[in-house]
Amino acid sequence: MEHISTTTLIVTLIVMVVISAYFSGSETGMMTLNRYRLRHMAKQGNRQAKRVEKLLRKPDRLISLVLIGNNLVNILASALGTIVGMRLYGDAGVAIATGVLTFVVLVFAEVLPKTIAALYPEKVAYPSSLLLAPLQILMMPLVWLLNTIYSHSDAHDGYKNRYRRERGLKQR
Repeated sequence: MEHISTTTLIVTLIVMVVISAYFSGSETGMMTLNRYRLRHMAKQGNRQAKRVEKLLRKPDRLISLVLIGNNLVNILASALGTIVGMRLYGDAGVAIATGVLTFVVLVFAEVLPKTIAALYPEKVAYPSSLLLAPLQILMMPLVWLLNTIYSHSDAHDGYKNRYRRERGLKQR
């Protein structure tokens, strides 16, 4: 990494934060959409609504995709932030980078995009589906692995039992 300029690392770090904001906003936008309106728009022939509806048919896959993407870029951003911090401030740069990056990711890659997406779900979900749909295909092996691990966990069994209990169904 020594041959890569600090400026290039900072630009890449900013890009990672923007991508993280995209994933965070996309998740909230998709999950807060009015499903009745979405279905109506899809039946009317709206291509974006059809694409979003297809993504939401398997919400576990969509959420796994968003989690994988968000964690990947956030971990990469942390690594880059640490390198930049150490270059600029020596050993103290690790602590400085941790503090600055925590604030930046929390505000600009989590709270702000989720708030915007909750207020304007269609304006966020429809365009974001353009990238999420092909990403879901590309990341299918990792999404499948994550969902397989989750489906064999105690948390998944607890969720299924709660779902059945709330609907008066037989628990397993």
